[in-house]
Amino acid sequence: MPRWRNEVEIKKYLLDDLSDFEVKLVAKTLLMQLKPIYKSEDMTHKYNPVKAVKYKILSDLEDVISNLEWIIECIDNKEDMEDFSFNTWSDALNSELEQLKKLGKETTKYEQVFYQNEQFLYLK
Repeated sequence: MPRWRNEVEIKKYLLDDLSDFEVKLVAKTLLMQLKPIYKSEDMTHKYNPVKAVKYKILSDLEDVISNLEWIIECIDNKEDMEDFSFNTWSDALNSELEQLKKLGKETTKYEQVFYQNEQFLYLK
């Protein structure tokens, strides 16, 4: 059974096709959970590198956070979807959720203590 380093509660917010308002709500909910995880992992990376995740995981998490903020900003500004490669904001959110799923499958790698490896992110 895998051990999880972080967890994000999101599945209860997801429906098949979300309205723009619901997308914004889910994105804000995710941001409230992901930003503290990023901050904590960034501090670990700086001050305790032996227990830090790979920099790529941290960078990918930062990208997801940035993209979620962008989605919220675009919805607030009533941006036209034709300017982007998504049909709806729900599709854009789903793209970020796929990135989170990929991040969740990543395993933390401690160089000296392999028995302490954990999966990075559990989406519950």
